[in-house]
Order: sequence, then structure tokens, then C-alpha cells
Amino acid sequence: MTETRLNDFCGQVGGIVRRYPAVDVPRRVADLLPGFLADPMLLTDAQRAVPETGYGRNLMFVCPADGFSLIAVVWPPGISTPIHDHATWCAFGLYEGAMRETRYAAAGRPDSRALAEATGRFDHAAGAVAHLPVAAPNIHCMHNPTDAPAISIHVYGGNAVKLGPNVETVYSLAA
Repeated sequence: MTETRLNDFCGQVGGIVRRYPAVDVPRRVADLLPGFLADPMLLTDAQRAVPETGYGRNLMFVCPADGFSLIAVVWPPGISTPIHDHATWCAFGLYEGAMRETRYAAAGRPDSRALAEATGRFDHAAGAVAHLPVAAPNIHCMHNPTDAPAISIHVYGGNAVKLGPNVETVYSLAA
């Protein structure tokens, strides 16, 4: 990918982060993603590498003002995240392959365990974009149900180096 393309996209995201309230940012960033995802030279070979275990998180950009981060996630076949929510806003798009996202609602915390119930399932193909709400439950699970790797591009609020994986709570399925 050309440095110019990355700089242009990040400049647009930075403008959104500065101009709009946080509740509007994920949707507006998701609206920018299709054009960015269409670039066939978006990732380096290292950013496309399939990890031997888990899924790969490859940092692409961190806003110098800590407003947002851009991460390429490589999903080996069959891999799933735990059911989780995020500490900050999130918009993402599928660059290659197919992913299944299941959304959840919190189902209470008996015995100090976070429980969730499924509310919807979305199958994402290359080019699809989505975002998680800021002012509502943002609990979900990502799964690569195919026998081929998938790659998604995530834009998170804040500095991903400081925040780490941006997971606030890990949930279990409610019985």
C-alpha cells in the first residue's frame, strides 16, 4: 500500500474523531472503510501472514493524539474470539475471506460471571463493513467458519498500544 493512501484514510478518520461526538464516530468511520478495503495493496506480506496459533493483530497506524488505531487482523480457518465487548468504539471491514459475527446482549452477572445471550448473527464477505455502537451493548464474537484465512481491518478508538486488545469484559453464554 502506498503511504499516501494510508495517510489519506487516517487523515479522514482523524477529522471524524475531532468533529463528531463519539456516538457518531463508528458509523462514520465504517462509511469510509469500503474505499480503503478496495485497495489490493493495502497490506504487506508480514501483515497478511497467518499465525500458527490464535489470530494475528498487526498494527497499521496509531493516531499521534491517541484518537484512534488501525489494526489488520488475520483469522486462521476455524478460529473464534471469546464473547467480548470493547472499551472503546470500533468499526471494521472484511478485507479478504469470510467471517461470522454474532452479537449478544448482557444477561446478568450471577455469581460474578458475565453472561450473554445471542441477539443476531451476521455473515460478512470481503468488502462488508460494520460498527459496534457506543451508547448501547457492543458485545460480540468473531468466527472464521471457513477453511481459508480471513483478514479484517479494525479501527478502534484510542491508542491500541496503550489499550492492548481493547476488550473490556469476556462473557459466557447464558444457560
